[in-house]
Amino acid sequence: MTVFEKVKEIGIIPVIKIPSVKYAVPLAETLYEAGIPQIEVTLRNECALACIAAIKSKLPEMLVAAGTILQPEQVGAAKEAGADLCVTPGLNVEVVKTCQELAMPVLPGCVTASEIEQGLKLGLKTFKFFPAELMGGVKTIKELTGPYSQIEFVPTSGMNLDNIGEYLSNSKVAAVGGSFMAPSDKILAEDWGGIRSLCEKALAVVHNFRLIHIGINAGEEGGALAKELGSLFAIGSSVGRKSDFAGSIFECCKVKFPGEKGHVAIGVRSVERAAAYLEKKGFPMREEFKNYDAAGNLNAVYLEKEFGGFAIHLLRKP
Repeated sequence: MTVFEKVKEIGIIPVIKIPSVKYAVPLAETLYEAGIPQIEVTLRNECALACIAAIKSKLPEMLVAAGTILQPEQVGAAKEAGADLCVTPGLNVEVVKTCQELAMPVLPGCVTASEIEQGLKLGLKTFKFFPAELMGGVKTIKELTGPYSQIEFVPTSGMNLDNIGEYLSNSKVAAVGGSFMAPSDKILAEDWGGIRSLCEKALAVVHNFRLIHIGINAGEEGGALAKELGSLFAIGSSVGRKSDFAGSIFECCKVKFPGEKGHVAIGVRSVERAAAYLEKKGFPMREEFKNYDAAGNLNAVYLEKEFGGFAIHLLRKP
């Protein structure tokens, strides 16, 4: 898995100016344990490289990006410290070429068509979108990824719990970055519990787990059951090939789907991202029931484990 695939799999990357090396490892451990095993450490103070080195020494599996790379010589220093990725605020060709020479993945800032074309000539396809909110946010990203459909963005600046959901609902947004999960006051206060809580709230927005419908294994009675439930709750019913629906609430399955009694369909922004998140928690997916769209996006998948006789079905609902 590439660095960018890892970033996309998590969907969110804390961008932090760590005030002192003493905070680096406890902060990284908090992020990791909360389910965010990646961080961008900005090179905006003298201790930044030492913070990167300390984190990689303690948590080698944590993805650590070196941010605010402005000069080519900083690339080598970041790599020596153990960084997995270099992030630049703009498209600095010398910095990008140095990264490529040192086999260091790079995420440069690009917010115009001209910058994107220059980045594409350099062989890049993933770009930082900075400063996101000031540059038009999701609306600008939609416009730019129309003609440049092969690229993805990682928006930063202005990100918060109220707006990251809109960004992550766009398929061209690989991840979002920001400091709101670990604000400086909580780091200085060593409020690791508070930071963990913010991380969990952020992940809840990233995935947006929510109930879509209840599936009932009804067999030959599926059609009659859908009509009865549709009439009972005044939601109507519709006929399908394998299932009939009562409104959008009940799927009355005429053929056997996973689950002894049926299934619970849970909507998510990204099935790939949600599946990876749940698998890390010890809940693998059923490979034989994965469903893809024409573009290769995973539309649906079932968890292997059943709960009270019901299977869990993840559905892509941005």
